[in-house]
Amino acid sequence: MTQPLILPVGRYTGEFHPEAGAPVAYYSLGIGRLVVTMEDPQAFAVWAAAHPPTDATARPWTRTAVVESATAVGVTDPERIVEGFLEDGLLVEVSPDDPDLEGFARAHRVLPLMVSLGNSPDDPLNYGIGLFGMEPVIRVPTLVHDVWQWSSVGDSLWEVCEVFAEAGARVDFVDEREHDPRHVLREFLGALPMLLATNAACLDEARGL
Repeated sequence: MTQPLILPVGRYTGEFHPEAGAPVAYYSLGIGRLVVTMEDPQAFAVWAAAHPPTDATARPWTRTAVVESATAVGVTDPERIVEGFLEDGLLVEVSPDDPDLEGFARAHRVLPLMVSLGNSPDDPLNYGIGLFGMEPVIRVPTLVHDVWQWSSVGDSLWEVCEVFAEAGARVDFVDEREHDPRHVLREFLGALPMLLATNAACLDEARGL
């Protein structure tokens, strides 16, 4: 049985040093309206390892991959930490074929952390994402780009997929599959690990939870 993808939840907001030159006291994440702090550097290493390397597009980033990556940087018991993070919502496992994929999308939303750099005449169907004045950190298909660009407007990822599908149904030249929010969600999910890996976006809890 194929393992589900594993995704980190939260926006990294930095490390805290109590005074200049002092060791790190904790690492902090923002999730919804909350600030989550991690004093254990091994725990933070596991959360960081849930972001796949940007050259790992050929390998699905699963629990096994996270454990191996965390072990490689010296984490002694990554499986225990992964289990705890899954229970606490700092990590989430999801599969494109999961019958409850809609439930995942209703419980989370995606926040863009960079800006759209547009397409080009040489590659009109893919859009760059990054920072102004720099090369794109990632290029994604139009559907993925549009969901990413508007993802923070909705209360949840599912709401954005529904609106995208409804809007597409009014446009004759759009692929008919894009009229189905479940298809839109599956297509977006395929690109989500790399959006997180490049810090083009972060995964947050749905608004109102």
